[in-house]
Amino acid sequence: MHLSKNRKKQIEGIDFNKSYSVNDAIKLLKEKKFVKFDESVEVSINTGIDSKQSDQNVRGSFVPPHGLGKKVDIAVFAQGKSAEEAKSLGVKKVGGEDLVLALQEKIDVDVIIATPDMMSVVSKIAKVLGPKGLMPNPKTGTVTNDVKSTIQNINKGLVAYKNDKAGTIHAALGKISFDENQLNENINSFIEEIKKIKPSGVKGNFINSIFISSTMGFGLKVEV
Repeated sequence: MHLSKNRKKQIEGIDFNKSYSVNDAIKLLKEKKFVKFDESVEVSINTGIDSKQSDQNVRGSFVPPHGLGKKVDIAVFAQGKSAEEAKSLGVKKVGGEDLVLALQEKIDVDVIIATPDMMSVVSKIAKVLGPKGLMPNPKTGTVTNDVKSTIQNINKGLVAYKNDKAGTIHAALGKISFDENQLNENINSFIEEIKKIKPSGVKGNFINSIFISSTMGFGLKVEV
């Protein structure tokens, strides 16, 4: 009951039919926050792609200018110099067959990186990693020989994104505690990034609508 009263108060006076600027949407979300924890600010971009056509699917990675404001737990499948680089950057879970066994027992990481030569090892747990969205992939930059730069980018706040079956791209791009300019730059730079990668097979509009929301808040339509 308490939550529903808060929710009613939270959405009072908001015009959900209006399209807001990114900055105005951020201001409203910050102003109307009512939970105690630091919520993520999320963007949903509804596209005109046909996800059944493989050449229209969108997938990639992006480093927001102001990071994501969260610690990311990483596992790295590598050997030799790449494994040493990972360890020197503070990654605790580095290995090969031993890491397969550890992840079969418990998956307690947010991102998994692999060097190309280790993919045959990683493929042994593809059925476990795939459904969780953790399978390393060259398109998201998580299959790479440049382990050092990839770990540094992830620590800055790497966002791996892909469209869902409905053709919508979702991404968390910061915390509600970030200042307005930080959130504004993170979100606008992500929208610009997506605009640049319009698949050639898409007919008509690539981006139909964009919504910004917070974890426990509401969604606001923003100007495309």
